Amino acid sequence: MRRHRRGRVGVPALTGCLTETSSEAYLNAMESAKIKIAIAVTLAEPGGVQHFLAGFSSWLMKRGHEVTVLAGDGTWLEERCEERGVPFVRLRKMGREINPLRDPAAVRELRDALRTLAPDVVHLNSTKMGVVGSVAARLAPIPRVVYCIGGWSFREALPAHKLWLYRTLETWSARLKDVIVCVHPDDTRLARELGIKPREGIVTVPNGIDLAHFDAQLLPRDRARPLLSEATHYSLLTTHFVFGTTANFYPPKDLPRYMDACKIVHDAEPRTRFLILGEGSQRAEIEARRHALGLDEVVRLPGARDDAAALLAGFDAFVLPSSKEGMSISLLEAMAARLPCIATDVGAAKWMFDGGGLVVPKLNPPALAEAMLRVLHDQTLRERLGREARHQVETRFPLEQTYRGNLEALHPLLTKEGAR
Repeated sequence: MRRHRRGRVGVPALTGCLTETSSEAYLNAMESAKIKIAIAVTLAEPGGVQHFLAGFSSWLMKRGHEVTVLAGDGTWLEERCEERGVPFVRLRKMGREINPLRDPAAVRELRDALRTLAPDVVHLNSTKMGVVGSVAARLAPIPRVVYCIGGWSFREALPAHKLWLYRTLETWSARLKDVIVCVHPDDTRLARELGIKPREGIVTVPNGIDLAHFDAQLLPRDRARPLLSEATHYSLLTTHFVFGTTANFYPPKDLPRYMDACKIVHDAEPRTRFLILGEGSQRAEIEARRHALGLDEVVRLPGARDDAAALLAGFDAFVLPSSKEGMSISLLEAMAARLPCIATDVGAAKWMFDGGGLVVPKLNPPALAEAMLRVLHDQTLRERLGREARHQVETRFPLEQTYRGNLEALHPLLTKEGAR
């Protein structure tokens, strides 16, 4: 088997936590050391990780690194890469679900692609790619494997056997990875408690937002609201109070159960309306639950929109009803838009808010509805939550910090002392 050349980077080893500010000398050295990077993700359809990777890959290339993105089904990420001049490779054997019969072919396909690309490091994203990609990378072989996980799958509301499977796969495949990047401290803590041990360590690099870009594209309310009305084919009046959500229609978002919370809120306050911008495999189930509850006219599902973030000011409040999250980009965007936000107590939500939003138990429509009604009835609370949410984003979650933290993990410099 052909042996891969070692990385060509020659700069001092990192000795600090990736979430802390590194020394200027180290950052300058890192900027001058160019590497060849393969970024791999399970699917190319729109989602938080795909939005991040579109920006991150472009950011890396602008700094002189050689980057190729690899992904399975979907066209969204491929199109974004093409717009930015980032090479893209389609993985035709890669599927979303773990499948012992099909996944060996996915491993071989990715192994062969990595042998052709011969990167210094591979950056893996999502649970499925974390397992398949780490095996393929070691078979290639690739000198360095970094795994960025947005949220552990074994924290989802799944049958016990699936939770066991995901936890076992994460623990086993961690030995094939050099560094695991978690997006919030609680996931990092849990991984260490469960004995998920990559070769060097686990670090925390929070997601972030480019506020200058976000503010430039955010439409004012008087422009966003008519566009939402047009998208939903429904006249949103000034007297309507609109709870908005942006989410893919997948089980972790728990949108069918969210219909029950919407029913409670609308029965109490008929002027409420509910918009969910997104698409996915659960559309039929969500629509069926909406119809069964008599909410066809008040819960609108206009589909996924590339300009969803620009329309946030058309909402009066933002709701994220998930049963499982990592660190939600859509929630970060809603916070940046100064919306009062309500989220279930999963993933990073409570840590992100730090008092700048309302957190309720997951899988509990009455508790969620109670928080929604509280926000609806209290203008002072809405204004305070909106201000504090924006402050949290401004002071804690700059996108440049996210990019730099991931780049530090990619460089083959990280000592065991540095990955704490």
